[in-house]
Amino acid sequence: MKKLLLGACAALVSLSLSAQQTYKELAEQAFHCVEQDSLDRAAGLFRQALKLEPGNAFNAELFAGLGEICYRQKRPQEAIEQYTLSLNMRPKSVPTLLSRAGVYLETGDERHAYTDYCDVLDLDKDNREALFFRAYINMSRRDYKAARVDYERLLMLDANHFNARLGLAVLNQKEGRLKEANDQLTTLITAHPQDASLYAARADVEKEQKAYDLALLDLEEAIRLQPDNAQHYLSRAAIYVKQGRKKQARADLDRAVELGVSRASLDGFMKENE
Repeated sequence: MKKLLLGACAALVSLSLSAQQTYKELAEQAFHCVEQDSLDRAAGLFRQALKLEPGNAFNAELFAGLGEICYRQKRPQEAIEQYTLSLNMRPKSVPTLLSRAGVYLETGDERHAYTDYCDVLDLDKDNREALFFRAYINMSRRDYKAARVDYERLLMLDANHFNARLGLAVLNQKEGRLKEANDQLTTLITAHPQDASLYAARADVEKEQKAYDLALLDLEEAIRLQPDNAQHYLSRAAIYVKQGRKKQARADLDRAVELGVSRASLDGFMKENE
């Protein structure tokens, strides 16, 4: 009897070790499948591992993996649910907080995204991704003072951070600091002369400064670099209207329609921009 009991105990230990190894193998295979873009296969393996050991602390990583799969498969709400399950187990995971915040932001839920970015910065005050996107959200809320703090913090960490420099220029424009915004965009253009968006952004500032000829030069360069961007033609049409050049404005509006802008959305465009 004693030998039977010892044998049973040994079998249980062996079974337990085998199950642990199987859980590990399933998880490793799942992450490998994610890397190989075999997402359905990966999801199945993650769920097998979760079912095998529902109490394993590493399940936080598995839920995060499922969150990534749902996001890549264009199922954002399910991605948020999986990231939330992961964070319930590991609430201080910066990568998972950033992932969930990104999905919130893409789905238009700025309030929850903002909370996640704040939580990240409580854990890592120099996290550049969180600083940038919190600044972006603050700017959309017109909390320009808070946005400036984050942009300037980001530029202290990385003086050449492109998006922070561009964001600060846009912020200065919104606050009416047009010369400062123009100077910042000119510096960016010098460093990135092939970026059409910079010329378009400077043209927008020049339009506010009523420097219409300069704005047209910048928009012409933006169109040369990015001829299929309908917004550049709309921006140029608006300046043509200001100058009373309605024929040229209509030609640009026609081009924007060719590029996918609905003509119905342009009703009243000429009057609105006079």
